[in-house]
Amino acid sequence: MSTALSRTVAGLSAAGPADLSALGREIRSRVSAGDCGWAGELGAELVSRSSGAESRNHGVVLDDILRALAAEPGPDSLRALLRVPVSLSADTAERLRAERRLAALIAHGHRIEDVEQTMFTERNASVHRGELTACLVHEYVLAGAPVESFPGFSARAASLVAEGHPLGALPPALLPVESGLCRPPDAGDGWTWAMPPWRTTALATQPLKATAPMRRRTAAVDLTEISGPAFTEAAGAAVQHWCAQSNGKIAAQEFWTPDPVRAEDFPAVLERLPLTAWPAEEGPSEPHPATSDTVFRTLLTAAVRSPAYGSGLHGAYGRLAAWRSLAGLTDVPTDRPLAEVAEAAGRTTWLRMAPSSSWFYEIVWDLAVAALRPDGQGIAVLAATDTD
Repeated sequence: MSTALSRTVAGLSAAGPADLSALGREIRSRVSAGDCGWAGELGAELVSRSSGAESRNHGVVLDDILRALAAEPGPDSLRALLRVPVSLSADTAERLRAERRLAALIAHGHRIEDVEQTMFTERNASVHRGELTACLVHEYVLAGAPVESFPGFSARAASLVAEGHPLGALPPALLPVESGLCRPPDAGDGWTWAMPPWRTTALATQPLKATAPMRRRTAAVDLTEISGPAFTEAAGAAVQHWCAQSNGKIAAQEFWTPDPVRAEDFPAVLERLPLTAWPAEEGPSEPHPATSDTVFRTLLTAAVRSPAYGSGLHGAYGRLAAWRSLAGLTDVPTDRPLAEVAEAAGRTTWLRMAPSSSWFYEIVWDLAVAALRPDGQGIAVLAATDTD
């Protein structure tokens, strides 16, 4: 450790906002100029010396270092990242969350070829836990990279299954229901699989109106709510962090009827349901037809994006949470292979609803989907909203 770096770290406890901004600019400048080793040494030193009142400023600088190195393509920045701890905290849960975030940053800024070479082929020493590489596998899956073509990634994906790691349930390639995540050949530079908030985009579909013939055919359908804790937990997995970290609320409801409902009559049955998110005096929302891949994108977007307060689940765990919600909505046990969930989702009739009642905050974070299961007897509805 050079004397200059030691002085920089020692002075952080007394640094003001202007000093921190200047240091952040220097970090980005030096990393972009190829001096990644300097940034890596600075990061390792400040983590080793941070404590108590110093931690806030140290945390700001550490974040600048991690972001700069993660955004700079190439093996040199990756080698430096492997030497920089991801968090000032000694708490295991906090470090795991930080590694998940770092994996998302790396996948956004680096080619999979460089990560394969630096982290798997060269086997460089790393201060990180295995959570980083576990998340990298599925961050690159979401990016559309052929991870099974890279021996290091493929071996890590297999080891997740052998370890019983939660991410081991995810396949190392996109399933058909995830096809909406694939970048179209003619997509513009700003394309992303993420769904914009309902209020910022017009749906390409027309709403499905319940007609008099639909209502006559379903008038005798006897509906019973069977919502329970297991269903609520599974169906709400993609938006649970809206409540845990922010001001969100979730309404996950499940219904059953002995009289199978036809797919074309679903709108008429939906308007009769006692839905928490649509109080009776306000009336139901007009539903829009949806496909299983659109619903999956909606759930994944909710899981990955940050709520009003807190952080999102990032790509790897966001993908896992989206699949758990899809399993809950389709009534497939969460311990079953995802191929079964995908098959059930493909045979399910899906609707999306606008956040049109006073239950929704209608700021940015709103979600509402409904599922008529393949047997026509099970109906599931998930609504969620959050506010700042």
